[in-house]
Amino acid sequence: DDAMTLIARMKLKLVGLEGFENYMPSEVSGGMQKRAAIARAVIARPQLLLADEPTGNVDPSLARRLLSLFIQLNKSGTAVIIATHDIALMDQYEARRMVLHESRLHIYD
Repeated sequence: DDAMTLIARMKLKLVGLEGFENYMPSEVSGGMQKRAAIARAVIARPQLLLADEPTGNVDPSLARRLLSLFIQLNKSGTAVIIATHDIALMDQYEARRMVLHESRLHIYD
């Protein structure tokens, strides 16, 4: 139990939620709830992770850290799909992209 608590705290720190371990979802912002979900996914390692604007409303440093977590998850076997408007941030990473532009879907390998 102590090992799991330590792991959970480490993952919360990675997503910028250090110190919020004992808060209920209704006590934190929507963005913080998203980051807590990311921390849970890092621990659980699901087969598929769908992330809707995971870097919205966070500073650039934390956004890069979150994307690094997604890359780590992907390398460990999780399929990661990110929906975002932040093309500049995504351009910093090599990954297959599907871009919806003017009602057309473009796929880039």
